[in-house]
Amino acid sequence: MLPPVLWDSPCFLDRLTGLWRYDFGNPFDGLPDGGFTLGTHMFQPVERLFDVLFCAQHRLTPDQLSSYLVRLADPNKHEDVLMEFAPILHLSSDVQTFYEVVGYGVGNRTIDWLIKGLDCPPVLLDVKNRTRDLLESLARTREGERDPDGTVPAPVHDTSLLFRNLEPKFEPHKPEDVLQGAWIATHLQQEETELVKSFAKLDRTRVHFAILGGWEEDVYILGGTEFMKAQLLRVFLLKESKRFVFNRA
Repeated sequence: MLPPVLWDSPCFLDRLTGLWRYDFGNPFDGLPDGGFTLGTHMFQPVERLFDVLFCAQHRLTPDQLSSYLVRLADPNKHEDVLMEFAPILHLSSDVQTFYEVVGYGVGNRTIDWLIKGLDCPPVLLDVKNRTRDLLESLARTREGERDPDGTVPAPVHDTSLLFRNLEPKFEPHKPEDVLQGAWIATHLQQEETELVKSFAKLDRTRVHFAILGGWEEDVYILGGTEFMKAQLLRVFLLKESKRFVFNRA
């Protein structure tokens, strides 16, 4: 199934983690003084690629799969395209998924996933892989900023950037009819108070929830009632965690 450019990628054993990784992707650049950063965004685990392809083969139509593989072969977007399946990997086989759906968003905009099942309203989910805050933090570190104890400085970015371009994608709906929100992969912990305030500024008729998550089974959920959170955790087979946030105080 792999596009040739991926099939030919070199692999290596990461002795820090014991994982086999493949080398496909570009460094983070644009840092001060022409700096750039290598990292695991370039060296994804081989097993993760296999899991995503296996899931895609079962969840996508043949035409969708063909288009997905073309996008996966772009080294500039590879991690973003992989991440689209992070919320889907843990789903039960009796949960229905529909990829890049139209007719639910504003105009002709597509939503990444429509998910149905488990005695819950349908879930409309857009997946975002955010790295700008990480780049800003790396730039501060490269320029020598440190906390008083000498460690890397705590993030001070604008948390509202995590939700950029999210509201315009969704039509207003009641959460009893359809749950609308985003799965956001962030590579930095977010300051919890600032994060909650930024999410509260969104139009809650359009964006009911946001999930901060990655490839593991723990997530941080913003918005909604405790009942809605329980519904989302049940659908995605996940558990709540505060691993993604910190408190500046």
